[in-house]
Amino acid sequence: MTDNKTKNEEVIAFLDTLPNLVRTGETKIVENFLRSKFEESLPSKIARYGNLPYLITQLGLFSEYLLEARNLYVEEYYRGAVALCGMTVEALCTAIAIDRVNDDESLKNRLIDPSEDCRKKIEYLKKYFRIAKSASLLHRVLDIRRDYLHLHRTTVLAEEVLECINRLHLAVIAEYGLIPAGQGKAQAATEEYINQLAREMKLT
Repeated sequence: MTDNKTKNEEVIAFLDTLPNLVRTGETKIVENFLRSKFEESLPSKIARYGNLPYLITQLGLFSEYLLEARNLYVEEYYRGAVALCGMTVEALCTAIAIDRVNDDESLKNRLIDPSEDCRKKIEYLKKYFRIAKSASLLHRVLDIRRDYLHLHRTTVLAEEVLECINRLHLAVIAEYGLIPAGQGKAQAATEEYINQLAREMKLT
C-alpha cells in the first residue's frame, strides 16, 4: 500500500490576497499597492515605449492585436506580447487575403480559413504583399512565437521579444501603414521607408 503523505516536504506557492481585500472592502490598501507598483515601474515602461516605432496604420483586427501586443510589451508581459504577435500575423494574412486576393476565390477561401497553416498562407500571399520583405518578417515573428509558446525556450530574452514585436511592426507598416506625405496628408508606406525603419531598429 502506498503512503501518499509527504514528510516535511517544502512547497513553493504563489499567494495573491488582493482579490479578497477588494471583496472585503479594503480597496484603499489595494489602491495604494497598485499605485506604488505603477510608480516604481514607470521609468522602465517609458524606456520600453521608446523602443517601439512611430505608428500610423489602417484599422482592422490586426491593428487591434498589434496595439495589445505593444501594451503587453510595455507592461513587461513578454510571453503574452509574443503570443499576440502570432495572432497579429494570422489576422494580417486574413486582412490581405480579403482585401487583395480577388483573382482566385478558392485561394481566398483557403487563406481566410483559420485552420489553414499560417506559414503556408504567407507563402501564398507573397505576390499580394505590397513590399516583398513582409514575408521574411512574418516568418521570423512566427519563429520566435514557436520557441516561446511551445516551451523550446523557457528563459525570456527581452531583446528577442523586442525583435519579434518590431519585425511585426515593420510588416504591418509595410502592408497597411501610412506615412506623412506633407500638407496634412498621408500615403502608403514605401519600401524605402521600411528599409530606413529597419535600419533604425537595427534589424537586417
